[in-house]
Parts: sequence; C-alpha cells; structure tokens
Amino acid sequence: MVKKKSPSKSKPSLPQAPPPGPHLSVRRKVILSVVIVASFFLVAEGMLRVAGYRVPLGVERMEFTFPIDDYNTNSPQPFLARDDTLFWRPRPGALGHNSMGFYGPEFSADKPGEVFRVVCLGDSCTHFGPITYPDMLRAYLDKVAPGKFEVINAGVIGYTSFQGKRLLETEAIGWDPDLVTVYFGWNDHWLARGFQDKEQQSGESTVADGLGNARIFQLIRSFVKRPPSTADSGMRVEPEDYRANLREIGSICEANGIRCWYLTAPHAFDIGVPPYLIESGEAKNLEDLLEIHRNYNQIVRDVADARGDTLIDLEKEIDPMNKLELFIDDHIHLSQQGRLLVAKRLADELRASGILQVDDDQ
Repeated sequence: MVKKKSPSKSKPSLPQAPPPGPHLSVRRKVILSVVIVASFFLVAEGMLRVAGYRVPLGVERMEFTFPIDDYNTNSPQPFLARDDTLFWRPRPGALGHNSMGFYGPEFSADKPGEVFRVVCLGDSCTHFGPITYPDMLRAYLDKVAPGKFEVINAGVIGYTSFQGKRLLETEAIGWDPDLVTVYFGWNDHWLARGFQDKEQQSGESTVADGLGNARIFQLIRSFVKRPPSTADSGMRVEPEDYRANLREIGSICEANGIRCWYLTAPHAFDIGVPPYLIESGEAKNLEDLLEIHRNYNQIVRDVADARGDTLIDLEKEIDPMNKLELFIDDHIHLSQQGRLLVAKRLADELRASGILQVDDDQ
C-alpha cells in the first residue's frame, strides 16, 4: 500500500518591512531639532505676550529706600528716569533741568577756554533749592569775576557717594572740571532695601540686553533668585565703603589734575530727629541716628586729612549757630539762609586758595 504523502505545510510568510526611508544626515537632524525648539519658544512667547505676562527688568528690579516712582507721581511732571549706570537720573528739560539732565543753566561738555569750572557733586542738599547753593555761588562769581567761572550743579536727589563716584568717572570727568566739591552722607547711611548700592544689578550682560524683552526669558529669570545681602550694617553704603568711595573720588580728581574739596553734611538732629525717617524706612531707630551721621561726617574729615585735600567742615561750623534759621523742618535740608552760608564758605575758600582774586569790598 502506497502511503500518500501528506501535503507539505508551507511556512507562513512574514510581513515584509517597508523599504527604508531616506537617511537623515546629522546636519539635517540638528536643523530639525533647532526648528522644533524655536517653534516651541515662539509659541510660548506668543502665549505669554497674549496673556500680558511681563517681569520688570534692569533698574526696575532694584530695591531702594528711595521712592523713584513716588517722586515722579507726586511732582508736577515726571523728572526722574531709570539709568543702568547711575540707577536713576533727572530727565533733560524737566523741572528746571538742562539738556544734560542737571539742575541749572545749560553748559557744554567742552569747557570754554580760560574758564575755571566748578562741579558740585552731591545729593538733594545740593540738587534742589529752589535757589541752590551752586546757584548762589554762580551768581556771586558772575558778579565779582564775570566770565571767569562756571559752576555746574551735579547733585541728584537720593544719590550716595557710590553714585557720585560713578557720575564723576563716567561723565563729569569729561567736562574737564578744575574743582570738584563733594557733599554726601545722608543717603549713604539710610537703610538699604535688601541690597546695598554696590550690590544692585544696575546693568545687564550683553546676552541679557538682547533677550531682556523676551517674555520666556523673563519667566525663566524670575525663578533665579539673587542671594540675600550679606552686609551687616544694612546701609546703602557701609562706613568703610563710604570711606573708599570718597577716597576714590579724590584719587580720580588727583589723577586728572583737579582740586577736590570735601564738605561735611550739617544737620539739626540735636534739636530734633523727624519721626518720618523711621516710618519711611530710612533708619532703624531715632536714638542712634545722630551718632551714625556724626560718624559718617568723621569719615569725611579723615579722608580729607589723609589725602591732604581741602575740608569745609559745615557740621562743625554750623553746630553753634541758630539751626532753626538754617534748616527746613526735616532738619536735613538747608533753608535759603543755610544755602547762602554754604555758597559764602565756598567763595571764601576760593579766595583763600588764591583761585578767586577780588577786592575786599566785593
């Protein structure tokens, strides 16, 4: 009997793999990745902008006791603008400020020949008057020596010695002054709001400058916190930094053949310290404030003495006088009579140093 061969079972056919697609080169893969990432960021940027997301940048992120925006809101017109180098500065043409952004008459950065140019660095005690002591000094010099002197008021409200030093080295030095007067102290020892002047993030890096307006960049940066201030004193400018700033101002002047005169900041705190200084956060307590201010004035004396520069010790000279007549109610800013006294002292020193030569009856 012949056995029938059972039909052979054929092996099931496996599905065929599709033919390989075109191979992507490394270069194309990189380009594709870049396109995908860029698309993601563009979509995210658009969504953040539509949602109105924005984080204040640059100087707006600084933390100061000085209320820049309050001054702008409460003044007849906004007169302070944010500045990457100086933190803030007056707006040119606003509220009596000239085209250079300083209070007073117009002046050219290029000094006229045969003119003795005086630049007054300082804070609000120098900045405003309404008739400032630089105004009074200018008027007197124009009268007794017409055309021979020029007085520039480079004081700015809220400035510390740190800002004054920066103003001198980045701008005022280019005006070719013959004399720089230095009158700081108050804002230096006011309390810092988290960060001292030297720790403020005034400028941004080149990358940050380019990306600063990108909302996605702002969002990422908002999660990066700066470390807290490590300063023990909590002042905008610590005593030793104050000393260093004043020394550096003198060194800059000396290197450029400029006379440097230091002024101590007078006060009427011995007859009363305004309580608002505590309420506004300028000081921790009223009891220590007089001693703190006197210590800062002593630093001015020490620096002037060590450098051999001229000192006009307004605190010492005004102490025995009638302070109710020489100061306004805050016991910090001078009255018109007090500002006139400062202008006269500067004129006296110009005479004593031989810079100003006039008849005794003038």
